[in-house]
Amino acid sequence: MNKTILFLLLLISARILAQVNVKTYNEKIEGGYIYYADNNEQCPVSIKVSFKLKNLKSSKDNNKITLLPANTKRIEISRLTTIRKGKYEFSSSYTFNYGDHYQYDYDEDFEYYLPFQNTEAYKVDQGYNGTFSHQNENAIDFTMPIGTHIVAARGGIVIKVIDINYRRCEKKECEKFNNKIIIYHNDGTFAEYTHIKKNGAKVKIGDIIQIGQLIAESGNVGYSTGPHLHFVVFFQKLNERKTLKTKFKINDGNKTETLVEKNEYIRNYN
Repeated sequence: MNKTILFLLLLISARILAQVNVKTYNEKIEGGYIYYADNNEQCPVSIKVSFKLKNLKSSKDNNKITLLPANTKRIEISRLTTIRKGKYEFSSSYTFNYGDHYQYDYDEDFEYYLPFQNTEAYKVDQGYNGTFSHQNENAIDFTMPIGTHIVAARGGIVIKVIDINYRRCEKKECEKFNNKIIIYHNDGTFAEYTHIKKNGAKVKIGDIIQIGQLIAESGNVGYSTGPHLHFVVFFQKLNERKTLKTKFKINDGNKTETLVEKNEYIRNYN
C-alpha cells in the first residue's frame, strides 16, 4: 500500500495571508507523486502551482491555474512521473485566491437592494472612481452613523467575517484594521461590506443570506475618515480584484439606477 505524505504548506504572501483556507499535499505513487489540493472555503478558489522538477515530468503545464470548487477535497493538480530510472524529487511554490480567475460573465442586470433598512436614507459620500480612495475602483461609500443596521444588498453565502478590530486612522496603512463581511453570489461575484463596528457582525461564515437580511452594524474602523459603509461588488482574480458597477433599487423599488456621488438615496421597500 502506498504511504500518503501530507505537506501542509504555509501561506506566505500578504494577499494569501487573507486566510484563504486551502491545503496542498502530495501522495507517493510508484515512480512519482500525485499533487492534490483541498478547498475548505465556501466558494470556489483558483490556485496556480509552479514546480521545479528533477527527473520528473508533470501531467499539466507548469503554472497552470486550476479551479477548486467550494468545499472539495483531493482535487488533482498534477501527476509527477519519472522520466528515467534513478533518483527524482520536486519542489513547488504556489499562489491562490477566492473566485474563478477566468470568469468574466455575470448578471449585469441584477437589481441590488440599498444596503440599509426600509424608510431610511443615506448620502453617497464617495462614488465610483472617487477622488479620495476610489481611484480606478467601482466602490460606494454611504455616510451613516455608527450602529446603523446593514442589510445584504444581494443574497449569497458568507465567506469571510472580520469584526475584531477597533483601530482607525486616515492613512492607507490602516486598511489592515478594516472590519468586513464578504458574501459570495450565485453568479460568481462577491460583495464586501467594510468598516463595520467591532463585534458588529450578525452573521458567520457559511451562513446562507437572503437579500435584505440584517448582516451587521456600521462603524468607523480601519482606513476611514468618518463613520460610513464601504460597499463594493467584484470578481476576485488570482492577483487582483476587478470591481463592478451595480444597479440599485431606489425610492419605492420601482426604479433602478447606478448611484451617483453626493446624492442621497431613500429605501421605501422591503
